[in-house]
Amino acid sequence: MDEILPMENKKTISRLKNSSWPEHGLESMPNCPVCGSSQRQTIYDNLVDTVFYCAPGTWSLHECKECGCAYLDPRPTQDTIHLAYSQYYTHTPPKKKDIQNLGSLWRLRRSMANGYKNWRFGTNLQPANRLGIPAALIVPKLRHQLEKSFRGLHCPKLGARLLDVGSGNGGFLELAQSIGWDVAGVDPDPVAVDTTVQRGLDVRHGGVEAFADMPERFDVITMSHVIEHVHDPHQTLQTIYRLLKPGGFLWLNTPNIHSFGHEYYGQNWRGLEPPRHLILFNLEAISTLLKNVGYSYVVNKSTNQNFTNMAVKSEALSKGIDPYSISKVNLHHRLTGTLMNIRTRFLPHRTEFLTLKAFKS
Repeated sequence: MDEILPMENKKTISRLKNSSWPEHGLESMPNCPVCGSSQRQTIYDNLVDTVFYCAPGTWSLHECKECGCAYLDPRPTQDTIHLAYSQYYTHTPPKKKDIQNLGSLWRLRRSMANGYKNWRFGTNLQPANRLGIPAALIVPKLRHQLEKSFRGLHCPKLGARLLDVGSGNGGFLELAQSIGWDVAGVDPDPVAVDTTVQRGLDVRHGGVEAFADMPERFDVITMSHVIEHVHDPHQTLQTIYRLLKPGGFLWLNTPNIHSFGHEYYGQNWRGLEPPRHLILFNLEAISTLLKNVGYSYVVNKSTNQNFTNMAVKSEALSKGIDPYSISKVNLHHRLTGTLMNIRTRFLPHRTEFLTLKAFKS
């Protein structure tokens, strides 16, 4: 399969390079969209959509010399960016694995994971084995893996409200709802919105501005891999700030342009994803932006557990292989991942993703 896919993908990449984004659908970005500086250097030219193979044209990524963020120039306008999402993963409902189709070892692991989640978050996942509780408490890495999908949530007070910005296919909304949150979502992808609304979830179409009529209404707002997609991150974060109740927080996750993975894989790093990723942040820049918006304090919750997964996908991209056709993690990935995990313990600003909690007083 690996021998066939590269040739197929090379043909697709050639087609994308030889086609163009609609000329009227591009906008110039001479200044950094994060700090406004005009001082920059070009990192990459001729980037192509090698992740979902649907966005025509080539793209240039520039690094701001002032804040260190990276951004596309030119970039798709808000009116045409939807063209880059025609094959996006949010178009289908979240997949749920049938426990009966798993091997005995995987069934045990699943039941132990469910046992811990039921104890920690009040879910009712089945089958469940309570042996997962001591196992997760003893092994911090395992505990992190089990809790990361909950995005720093806790069991809520009655009536506590959560908004997921970029709710996609609604998988996280269903998870938060299962532990007692009153949930709502918003997404610019009409296909994703239709998918979630049909499953009975409260989701609006558009950006976070679609909830502008609900100031100080939410206890928690989450953004998982969203801020890198928005055209005006300052305005988006300001709107979110207004929607939060005093004492509430924003949970945010985004790729880190200063990660070891980007340094290691360069233009094949999975985190680039042009042209959907318009802006790529670093820890200092995103923290400063949040504080400038008004958040009283920002906590870095980034972890060092993501390099291995990013390495698998980035190496696939370097070989011209669909990054989502490869799931096997080999010994090299594991050893390199372990090394990077150790390094990021001492250099937390170099993690693959930045995960932050920003609180409103």
